[in-house]
Amino acid sequence: MIRLEQLTGGHDRNGFDCGVAALDTWLRHTALQHQAKGISRTVVAVPEAQGVADEWLDAGFQGITVASILGFYALSSALVVIEDLPQQTSRRYPKRIPVTRLGRLAVRSDVQSQGLGRFLLADAIMRARQAALRVGSAGIVVDTKSAAAAQFYQRYGFVACAGQSRKLFLAMW
Repeated sequence: MIRLEQLTGGHDRNGFDCGVAALDTWLRHTALQHQAKGISRTVVAVPEAQGVADEWLDAGFQGITVASILGFYALSSALVVIEDLPQQTSRRYPKRIPVTRLGRLAVRSDVQSQGLGRFLLADAIMRARQAALRVGSAGIVVDTKSAAAAQFYQRYGFVACAGQSRKLFLAMW
């Protein structure tokens, strides 16, 4: 079983490797700083207990402990101008709108393609929606690192923004 929790200094950030250096570096050096300053919140997926970590080790995964980060995502508030949204949704909004930015989402390389990314995305959307009910947010914006990442988000309803195939939007309402 996997547990989702807010990133702390007790998590093994240095042991995380998703295969994208920019994401690995951000997690290791920036995530906690941004959290402390209120810039973003990072949620990590970790083994639920030591017994679960041991099962991962027995299955052939290397170096997994209860402090190991299997995946993560970061959310923050943002403001976008209407011209940056997909044309089909931009007509519904004023010139600038509040959104939730899904700044990063990554899964450890050796556990990719097992559904953890989908699980993290579903949790991120749920948390963004809960926050939007209290604060207000028209949707979720994500800037992807690759065409493959953009395709991942598009499978779950995200739409490419005007003239920006790697910037995607998911309306909440």
